Parts: sequence; C-alpha cells; structure tokens
Amino acid sequence: MKTNAMKRIQLLALITLAIATIAITSCGTNREYYSQPYRSRASFSLIISPTPGFAMHRYPDGRYYYRSPEGYMYWRGYDNRFYLDRSYLNRGRYDQREYNEWKRYRNYRRRH
Repeated sequence: MKTNAMKRIQLLALITLAIATIAITSCGTNREYYSQPYRSRASFSLIISPTPGFAMHRYPDGRYYYRSPEGYMYWRGYDNRFYLDRSYLNRGRYDQREYNEWKRYRNYRRRH
C-alpha cells in the first residue's frame, strides 16, 4: 500500500518531467527559418565605380576591364563605370533597380 508521501513524490516527479519536456521542446529552432527560400547565390554588384587603387587592365582590342577578386569580369562603360560581363549575370543575386540600370547601359559599354 502506497502512502500519501510516496504518491506526492511520484506526482512531483511526473510534473517535473512534464515541465522539463515542455521546456526542452519549446527551445527548438524558429519555424520561420524553414519557410524562407534557400539562396545559394552570392551577392555582388552589376555596376561598380573605380576608387583609388582600382586596377583596371586593357584588353587586346582596346577595351578596359576589371577582374574582381572573385574572378568576375567587368567592362568599362562610356560613363567610366564598370559593368559586369553578361556571362556572369546568372551567378549572383541583385535588386531589380540595379539590373534595370545594367540592362539600360550595357549596350553602351563597348564604346571607347
């Protein structure tokens, strides 16, 4: 026959176990993380402006270019800004405003 003290100890142990289980399961990762799309592309600029120490080179056909540390090639435009080569366009993510500007001026970048 169980005494009241033994029943209380078992009830207290059961309540403690339930509280510990709830506390552990509520500390999981944020569920919003799983609803966000996975982005594997790097972020880089479609258009860059030269700064002091900017090392541009001359291509054999006379055009100027810049190769970024990541290996992307940029061509100098008529406004002395550098536009990402079309072949690298699908390798990164960028905002719509920057893409529209790149698309607008990329046709002019072949002028010397």
